[in-house]
Amino acid sequence: MATPNDRRIVYGTFVVPQIAFNTTSTEVTREEGSTAGTAAYEDWKLDTTVAKRFGGKSTGDHVQITHDQAMDGWVSFISPIDQQWEAVDNIWNLDSTIWNHEGFGITDTLATIRSGSDGVKFLYIKNTGTVECELALEGDERDILIPSGASVSMRTNSSSVTSATVKVATAASSGNTTTIEYIIAI
Repeated sequence: MATPNDRRIVYGTFVVPQIAFNTTSTEVTREEGSTAGTAAYEDWKLDTTVAKRFGGKSTGDHVQITHDQAMDGWVSFISPIDQQWEAVDNIWNLDSTIWNHEGFGITDTLATIRSGSDGVKFLYIKNTGTVECELALEGDERDILIPSGASVSMRTNSSSVTSATVKVATAASSGNTTTIEYIIAI
């Protein structure tokens, strides 16, 4: 049997710095008392001091990750049971099986998401809960704040950031909990 190629992750970011501005009112009142036109309102435009957009997409070999991630725990969703092609007898478009998104519960104590000493090549964490959480990449120093609904993704230096050093928690001693979704690829 042939050895499979390594998997790869293609990702990108796009940032548009914006400033608020007030529009000019074109609203007029007619004789019968009704109005026409548009009232003044606040809108957004490209920040004139920065005057450009930022962003990019990974190129070339993108992020090469190991074809065998050693366990399903490298992502936060759970695959359906018995989803090997040989074991599926259903017609694909008539089958309603889905991948479950369980999320990962976070408390105020720093917790390791994925065990192991393998170097992390790519990391993605999205806070799907309602309370902000904090990410520690090396040791117990909380490096990155992730507000509710926000996410962070990065290539990492796989020699210093390992599966066991990636930890997440809500604010220390807060007693709060939240949930995240993640990809931690070695």
